[in-house]
Amino acid sequence: MSLEDALKLIDESRKFLEPYKIYGKMITDGIAQLDNLEKLVKEGKISEAYTMSWSMCDQIAQYRAFVPPLVDNLEKVRRILKDAS
Repeated sequence: MSLEDALKLIDESRKFLEPYKIYGKMITDGIAQLDNLEKLVKEGKISEAYTMSWSMCDQIAQYRAFVPPLVDNLEKVRRILKDAS
């Protein structure tokens, strides 16, 4: 998978979260993190993006049962960034 695939997964994750913005700060913070992650990838700051993706995977792991598609996407992004760094 390529960085382009990572960007698609980030966008897909953002779209997944958008309808849940009404549930509060945790969701809007998550969307902001995805925006920052996307920016890092687009700027070619792959090492920083990888570190951020690792942290995001760690944060969301406890919610795997509630948002499995989001967790799967973030884990795929993390693997892509690991391979690219």
